[in-house]
Amino acid sequence: MNPYGEVVRENSEGVFSVNGHSYRERRTANTNFALLVSTDFTKPFHEPIAYGKYVAGLANLLGGGVLVQRLGDLKMGRRSTPERIAEGSVRPTLGDATPGDLSFALPYRHLAAIMEMLEALDNVAPGVNSGDTLLYGAEVKYYSLRLKLTPNLETEIPNLYAVGDGAGVTRGLIQASISGMVAARDVIKRAQHP
Repeated sequence: MNPYGEVVRENSEGVFSVNGHSYRERRTANTNFALLVSTDFTKPFHEPIAYGKYVAGLANLLGGGVLVQRLGDLKMGRRSTPERIAEGSVRPTLGDATPGDLSFALPYRHLAAIMEMLEALDNVAPGVNSGDTLLYGAEVKYYSLRLKLTPNLETEIPNLYAVGDGAGVTRGLIQASISGMVAARDVIKRAQHP
């Protein structure tokens, strides 16, 4: 979540996706956040990164880059247009996003999970499920295989721990810092009781 933040475009080998940032000195009227839907694929499929690039690529194909859609338009089953977005109360922070229809790019399961989460989130953050909420797509995170870890984040190699985003263990700064603390506590415990 990025209070007073903005949506930014990312380029991964020619495929555009979105992310968000907040700055100390520069503020927008918006708060942006990501809702990520994880997928565990089953055999015989073994190309999750290619799949993610394909989904982001569909959004690129439809919009010439990143798509943006009003939640109200998505719920009504219609494409957002520049005029509809201009009529809304939320101003886009990614100026070159193309108004469009995310339902043509995102798989049904992902879209349904996002909409269900927005409904639930509206109970704790009223207004987030508003028709004027802007959805950008697609944000794709390319996480590969996960290591086998103990509950204390130790790998199958004794005394080697995997923590943080770089290890594919977490999905954000808070979780990454906590994973470091979990591993550090285990190291301290072992040092005190060899």
